[in-house]
Amino acid sequence: MKRYNYLIGALALAPVMAGCADYFDTNNYTVEKPAETAQYEYLKAYQPLKTYVDRAAHPGFLLGTGVNAEEYLKGSAVFLLTNSNFDQVTTGNAMKYASVVADDGTMNFGTVRDFVGAATEAGLEVYGHTLCWHEQQNVKWLNSLIADKTVEIDPNEKIEVEDAVADFTQGAQCGWGQFGNSSGPIINSDGYFELTQDTPTANFWELQYQIIGSVGLKAGQQYTLKVMVKGSREGKIRGKVGDWSGGAEFGNGISFGTDWEEKTLNFTAAVDGNNFVLFQHGDFVGTIQIQYVKIIHEEAPAVGYFESLISNGNLEGDEVANFYVTQPSTGGPNPAVLTPGAGADGSRGIVIESHDNPTNSWDTQFFLKSNVKLNEGDKIHVSFKYRADKSAASESQTHGDPGSYIHWDGGLSLDFTPDWQTLDKTLTIDASKAGSDGMQTFAWNLNVLTEANKYYFDDIVFEIERTGNTIPLTPEEKAEILTAEMERWVKAMMKATEGKVKAWDVVNEPLSGGPRGQRYDLQHAATSDNPANKFYWQDYLGDNYVRVPIKFARQYFAENGGNPDDLKLFINDYNLESDWDDNQKLKSLLQWIEQWESDGVTKIDGIGSQMHVSYSLNPTTQKSKEEHIVKMYQLLASSGKLVRITELDMGITDENGNAIKTADLTFEQKMKMSDYFKFIVEKYFEIIPVSQQYGICAWAQTDSPEGSGWRAGEPIGLWDLNYSRKPAYGGFADGLSGK
Repeated sequence: MKRYNYLIGALALAPVMAGCADYFDTNNYTVEKPAETAQYEYLKAYQPLKTYVDRAAHPGFLLGTGVNAEEYLKGSAVFLLTNSNFDQVTTGNAMKYASVVADDGTMNFGTVRDFVGAATEAGLEVYGHTLCWHEQQNVKWLNSLIADKTVEIDPNEKIEVEDAVADFTQGAQCGWGQFGNSSGPIINSDGYFELTQDTPTANFWELQYQIIGSVGLKAGQQYTLKVMVKGSREGKIRGKVGDWSGGAEFGNGISFGTDWEEKTLNFTAAVDGNNFVLFQHGDFVGTIQIQYVKIIHEEAPAVGYFESLISNGNLEGDEVANFYVTQPSTGGPNPAVLTPGAGADGSRGIVIESHDNPTNSWDTQFFLKSNVKLNEGDKIHVSFKYRADKSAASESQTHGDPGSYIHWDGGLSLDFTPDWQTLDKTLTIDASKAGSDGMQTFAWNLNVLTEANKYYFDDIVFEIERTGNTIPLTPEEKAEILTAEMERWVKAMMKATEGKVKAWDVVNEPLSGGPRGQRYDLQHAATSDNPANKFYWQDYLGDNYVRVPIKFARQYFAENGGNPDDLKLFINDYNLESDWDDNQKLKSLLQWIEQWESDGVTKIDGIGSQMHVSYSLNPTTQKSKEEHIVKMYQLLASSGKLVRITELDMGITDENGNAIKTADLTFEQKMKMSDYFKFIVEKYFEIIPVSQQYGICAWAQTDSPEGSGWRAGEPIGLWDLNYSRKPAYGGFADGLSGK
């Protein structure tokens, strides 16, 4: 079969490749020519992709691609393809937090330094991905930073905690056993365990039984076994605490006499989880009686403390997730608005307006929502400052979520006056307040007075009593610790990259997918499908968490050799081109960016749209997708921000929306994908103003192999798995050239 040069002419670019000799030998690198020679012959005429960019018309535009850093550093196919076709390169994983930070918090930037050095030496720009994300974080390390703190107590003060008790006077029973030459145990007339053997067994372990059948222990922890025992003569009990695979043996055994005595044996648990206590005494002749067997351990006494159930109780931050309002003018319940100057001492406060002649006292309401459900028996403390323009009574209720009524009496009714007062009350939730499924919200009815009025709230405390040997950190303490960790991470990354990485996805995928019809929320652990393996910085640093990595990125980029004017920071997210919500996610992101920049300090340079798209063989669906790509570009253009398509790859679906795999793709379908690539690139240049054209990144160079973790078996690349150009390559190149 005829053979042809790798990348079809790319190797003729000797000046480009000259610096790569140490990485890749290009002399004999060939691949098989596609079987459908006639159909693909036209692709031989194309030049490397980056040659199609009109640099005079698009002076700031950078054509990028995504790579695996380790593959790039091998100096093989990925290295050659990247350097010859692109201006800029992004590594998919190597610069993420979990790739650098170990379980003990140590950082290894070896791959980062090597990758940035190799790429910049080859003449490429490096685009950083990513400084702040909820995925691919070292969750173990981050959670250790904000773990509960140990209560400081007298180190000599200990209490005894029972882990297991078998008290035969209270109905305990022996477990499994083989009872040697005895007739087995009985519970005698005094209620004691009793076992008599008249002749010894050949081996002591031929009489053995589980005196306690199941107890949960922690391997490595110190415990004490206590046995109230006596015999008809002196003797010894051997045995162990563990399971059939092993355990902590009794050593010299437990010796007993003819009088009742509590015998103790200290041991270290060898088996984690379920254990049994095994007694063995086949060599004893006579009667053994046991009143009880216990396993105990000592620990510091539990301490009572109150744990906050809300965030931003002083109302000086921007979090309002725990405060809701229903007003005649706006309906509700809606998140409360924090009003400057409305709080005590001129601080921020919550203002709620009632109206004249209400139908019900609950036409106007204030809701205080806990972060967790509260159940019968929970002891809570509520405190806040309150006043009203006119003196007025109120009623309190309990709810599940705000608006989900449970009980008419919350136990916290208020009498308002024009002067600030303070509610400070501790109460225990009873069954009526908790309801059948637990309460979560206190509500105050503010239309008891049938005249229009204004009600004011500030400095809110809502907390629950806990007991234990540790105390959770306060939200403020967690925020301080994680801010310091973000600074440590960003500072170290900027030091490692030495000012060479001039553009970053500073925050990746901040937004959730709803609620539809209004500004989309940030992503949070509470709505995550896998919160245990993700770490949501925004849950601890607040809605304006984006400001934190931006601040440190700018500071430490400048301190490590970078020109501050060169640094471009992007917010990157997916589904910004989505047609099912009419680009609502992008509209929401623009609103969030306006909020994040409202401090007058934070500057977001650009917006990254990932664009993991699919061509649809359903004409109606495809038309809608193309229309909303145009809308996305129009919205991005109106933002005034730099615009980068950050992770462009493309699959294809049949008329019913099912993905078509590479192996099943026809040439005609490949050409449709080619046209779609051309459309996406052409519309970018047509709609995005030149001053905002930062670039486009072809995320997947080749099709995805079967078994891949990303779009497995789909034709997402510009090259196939043999590094032969596809029609998609031609469409992409035509889009770049405007052909």
